[in-house]
Amino acid sequence: MEDCLACHADKGLARGAPVRGKTLSVFVDEAVLQGSAHASLPCVACHRSATAPHDERLPAVSCAGCHAGQRAALGEGIHGSRKAEAARPAPSCAACHGTHDVKAAASLSTQTCVACHARQVDLYRSSVHGRSRARGDAEAATCRSCHGPAHKALAKADPQSPTYHLSLPRTCAQCHADPELARRHGIEVGAVYQQYMDSIHGRAVTRSGLLVAANCSDCHGAHEIRARTDAGSRVFRANIPRTCATCHAGVYRDYAESIHGKAAAHGAAGAPVCTDCHSAHQIRRVEGAPWQLDVIRECGTCHRESLRTYRDTFHGKVTQLGLTRVAKCSDCHGSHSIQPASDPRSRVSPGNIVSTCQQCHPAAGKSFAQFHPHADARDRVRFPRLYYVNLLMISLLVGTFAFFGVHTVLWLPRSLVERLRRRSGSGEEGPDR
Repeated sequence: MEDCLACHADKGLARGAPVRGKTLSVFVDEAVLQGSAHASLPCVACHRSATAPHDERLPAVSCAGCHAGQRAALGEGIHGSRKAEAARPAPSCAACHGTHDVKAAASLSTQTCVACHARQVDLYRSSVHGRSRARGDAEAATCRSCHGPAHKALAKADPQSPTYHLSLPRTCAQCHADPELARRHGIEVGAVYQQYMDSIHGRAVTRSGLLVAANCSDCHGAHEIRARTDAGSRVFRANIPRTCATCHAGVYRDYAESIHGKAAAHGAAGAPVCTDCHSAHQIRRVEGAPWQLDVIRECGTCHRESLRTYRDTFHGKVTQLGLTRVAKCSDCHGSHSIQPASDPRSRVSPGNIVSTCQQCHPAAGKSFAQFHPHADARDRVRFPRLYYVNLLMISLLVGTFAFFGVHTVLWLPRSLVERLRRRSGSGEEGPDR
C-alpha cells in the first residue's frame, strides 16, 4: 500500500478521462482507505495488475474474485438482471459499497438505495417507517426489511419475492404479527395480521391466490405508508372511501351519491365510511348471517331511535333471536345507495315503498305499505292512535293484574280460615272420639 500511495497520495495525480479534454483523478485518500472494510487488504487484492510500473488504464476490478457467493446471488436477483444492467446508472458493487471507502453490508442504509431509487426513498422518508427510523427507532422497517438482502432482491412480480402480491402479508407480519412490538410502539391494532388472514381479503390472497384481492399495500401504500391519523394517509378517515374505490369503483359510485357519501364529502365527522360497516382488517362476506346481524347494531350506533323502534317490531324481534330471513336495515333502505325518504330515488320514498315491501311480501299493496316499521308507541305527537291504543292495552293489562292481585290477597285469609275450620271440624269427628 505504501508503494502505491507514493504516487496516489498526490491530490493532483490524474489520467485521461473517457471524455476528450478532461482528466480523471486517481488520487487515493489514505485516511478513507484506512477506514474502509478493506483496510487490511493490499491494493493488489483488487487491482491485481497494479505492480509498478503499470499501464495508465488498469483492468476493471472484479469483486467476484473474493465475493463469489454474493456475485452468484446477485445474478439471480433484480440487481443482476439484464434490465438492471441496461439501466443508467446500472447497479454495481461500487455504487452500493463504494470503492476505496468500502462499507460493510450491515452498515448500509436507505441512503445507499437513493442513488437509483430516489423517488421510493423520498416516499419512505416521509412514511411512518422512515420517520421512526430518523428518530432513532432501530425496529422501524428499512428497504432490507421488506425487500430482503440487496444481493438477493427480486422484482415484486417474482413469486419468490417477499413483496410479491401473495407474499406481502407474510412480509408485513414479520413485524405486525408481533404483539410485543405493537405494544412497544403503541400500535392499537395488535393482532392485525391474524385479523387480516381471517378476513375475506386475506382468505382470497392466501387460500385462493387471487392477485386482485387486497393486500396490505393496496390500502396502506408501499413506500409511503403513513399513520391513519395523518391526513396524507390512504387510511385517514376522509380518504378511506377513495382508497377502497381503487378496487370497488362501482360501490364507491353509489356511496358517493348517497346521503352518507355526501355528508362525508362535506366533512361531517359522524358520516359513515367503508370501515364503519365493514371494519378494516376483519372484513367478512356480507351474505353471512353474523355480518348481517352485526351491521344492524352498527346502524344503531348512529340511528339509535330507529334501532330501538325496529327492535319493537316483528322484524326486529326475529333478528334478535339470530334469524336473518326478515327485513333488516339494508333490505328497506339499501346499503351503499341510501337516500333520504324524501328523495324519489330512495327505496322507502312514497313512489318506491310498495315495490320495496314486495321484495318479501309479493302481495303487498298500498294499504300494506302503510305499515310503519319504526312506529313509536311512546310518541303521542307522531303516532297518536298507536299511543292511545298502547296506553289502553297497558291500562287493561295493569288493571287486570291489579284486580286479580287484590282478589287473591283478599281471598287468601278467607281460604286459610276455611281450611283451619275444616281441619278443626275433621278432628272432632276423628276415630279417637
